[in-house]
Amino acid sequence: MATTRLLRGLPLVAALASSLAAAAPLTADGTDDVADYVIVGGGPAGFVVAEYLTRNPDVSVTLLDAGPDLDSDPNISVPGRFAFNDKGIWMFFVEPDPQLGGRTPDLGQGGALGGGSTINNMIYCRGAASVFDEWAEISGNYGLAWESLLEDFRATTSWQDEAEITYEQPVNASVFGDGPLAVSRQRQQFALDQRLADTMQARLNVDVVDMASGDGIGVSQGLNTIRAKDRTRSYAYSAFGHIANTRSNFHLHANAWVSTIGFAGTTADSVTYNDTTTNTMHTIRAKEIIVAAGAVKSPHLLMLSGIGPADRLEELGIPVVKDVPEVGQNLVDHHNSLVSFAAAPEELTLWQYQYDATVREEADAEYARNGDGLLGTQWGDVFATVRLPDEAFEGVDGSFFQNLPADRPHVAYQYINVGVIPDVANVSSITAWVGLVQPEATGNITLASANYQDAPTIFANYFGSPADRAAILYGYKELRSLLNCDSLKPILTKELFPSANVTSDDDIWAAIQETARSWHHPVGTVSLGTVLDANWRVKGIDGLRVVGSPAMPYVSTCPIQSTVYALSHRAAIDIATADGV
Repeated sequence: MATTRLLRGLPLVAALASSLAAAAPLTADGTDDVADYVIVGGGPAGFVVAEYLTRNPDVSVTLLDAGPDLDSDPNISVPGRFAFNDKGIWMFFVEPDPQLGGRTPDLGQGGALGGGSTINNMIYCRGAASVFDEWAEISGNYGLAWESLLEDFRATTSWQDEAEITYEQPVNASVFGDGPLAVSRQRQQFALDQRLADTMQARLNVDVVDMASGDGIGVSQGLNTIRAKDRTRSYAYSAFGHIANTRSNFHLHANAWVSTIGFAGTTADSVTYNDTTTNTMHTIRAKEIIVAAGAVKSPHLLMLSGIGPADRLEELGIPVVKDVPEVGQNLVDHHNSLVSFAAAPEELTLWQYQYDATVREEADAEYARNGDGLLGTQWGDVFATVRLPDEAFEGVDGSFFQNLPADRPHVAYQYINVGVIPDVANVSSITAWVGLVQPEATGNITLASANYQDAPTIFANYFGSPADRAAILYGYKELRSLLNCDSLKPILTKELFPSANVTSDDDIWAAIQETARSWHHPVGTVSLGTVLDANWRVKGIDGLRVVGSPAMPYVSTCPIQSTVYALSHRAAIDIATADGV
């Protein structure tokens, strides 16, 4: 499969099929035994909460996930093969976006046990501390403040460094604990890595920083959710789900596509799901239901179940349990746009692995021996986050960006040794991008129909304010300038896209539109402080909570997986404390 298709348009998974994990027995009428908790969604949020709650042997937990178990798939477990994965993905697409000339980028989400952590690029980054302090104020849950949530970051992770890794990257081991999720550095450095890190420091006037310790701005050679001992992916199912699976009070149903939540008045009391291996419907009763299905599918499920904007629900004939207009609103993501450069032969790229038999055979053998080499990496991990100068916002109201706390960046720069942009020369290349870290404009998600099998309608609102557009334009120009520096020319030999002859703002804006894409970090659609109270409950509803990325008031300043783990651990503590379990 072509690399460009792999990372720009992941295949649609219409029906997810695999063997069922250990499941609770069904009663004769097709209804599961009653559980204390039913968790909908088996990503980082769902498995962290399940593992925590099942520590109490007197509490029964059933977790339902629509996806298959891909734990034995090498495209999941081998870090460098993540670019070949075409399974376990819910392929959503946004509506035609006027800011992008009507383009419809994908918003693919994890669709296997482990959720997004099964298919992501494994970056572990926490970002600016002020984000979490503000979330605490917004939500009224002061366990979310940085100094408090740091305990949850510790509880979910373990730091695994290796003495033979000698490149400079500050890491404070004390901000990690002995949790199930392994975090490590790259063994394999690419020819570009140190040159790029040095060039970023000089050009962007920032330092190399530890983005696991509360820093938001700087250069990082990155941390990854990769086990040091064997260089395999550490992800939600293998880290937390395997622990929960050892407990008799935990029941896991893979291939269980939840259609609706049932209510008695305004109390959630059941979940109905389709076992997609047999295409049979089942209902399970619960004392409490916890939705952990991500920022796209969580609001989708709530609206299908009668919680959301009443006018839209009534249009579709869905009985309204509670009118909550904010459900599906406040969609925030890290939108970005791409550039591409031809790479010198010494820069090992995915193209070389695919088309050079010698490179491929050596990489396969090296990984088989000790986990080293290309397949033990995630194809490049140098990135930088910066604030933009005031001149970036000349002619527009840039106050949203300028008034963000000083530890928060405006844009992020990242690269990968993978050719992502279609229609460029078929050569060994790298792709780099600039993304808005905390955009001003937000999008929304609504129902397309009352059928749970129909994808929701997603309005992403890329670069949706004048300041957003000014920021991405300035950042895109800066990225091109940086990558064309003399210090990088021995490795980056030619700009392939948009190409050196693209110089006017109009042409650059067209390039931004053409390559605009999601970093697949959507959050905020069932937010704390609006839809949810301080204890993760849907306001005005009993027996229903939402955790994970949809609960975030807005997006953090890093790839979000680290925060979803920690936030969900905090939620699990809050739930157990409030419920006396």
